[in-house]
Amino acid sequence: MIDLEGGHIHLSYEQGSGGTSLFLTIAEEFLRKGKKIVWLSKNLPDKERTAQIFEKLENKELENITFIEIENDLEESSKILKYFTKRMMSEDIIFIDDWCSKDGRAAKKDINALESIVRDTEKTKIIASSTSYQNINNGKNIWESRGGRSIKDIFKTMFLYRKSEMNNIRIIEDGNSIREIALVGKGFE
Repeated sequence: MIDLEGGHIHLSYEQGSGGTSLFLTIAEEFLRKGKKIVWLSKNLPDKERTAQIFEKLENKELENITFIEIENDLEESSKILKYFTKRMMSEDIIFIDDWCSKDGRAAKKDINALESIVRDTEKTKIIASSTSYQNINNGKNIWESRGGRSIKDIFKTMFLYRKSEMNNIRIIEDGNSIREIALVGKGFE
């Protein structure tokens, strides 16, 4: 669904497009393969949605995921993350769902914290998400990601947005590559 072999990914998503559901779908694939996951987010995923996507996983597979709630800011939570990532390998993954505020510019301390996480966990894959915003440039609606050049320098940025508000088709934009995926009960396919 998303190529995670080329480095860290920053998923910039349109609100309501299913960014967390996409993360859960990717996480389910990793858990099925016996990989370890640390999930860091301001709000833990909806339990019913998580149960739908994880329903076919065995208890042994579910033991490989750790959820950490960002209570105050990313910097504070990154200290807790260090403890869990010591035992992670290069094939494991860290999810950082909504690493910055959904409104306005990303705070400099959140950008610095994300950069620090990348430095501290150099061997482990990271996929981080934040909401995107539309920038009207020359009469065109252009999707923009949060974090500016600092984040673009250490993450490959991809976009997730709705094809229309009336269906379950989503668009993943990865540079010049654009694909359609469907949001269904068990996640994305």
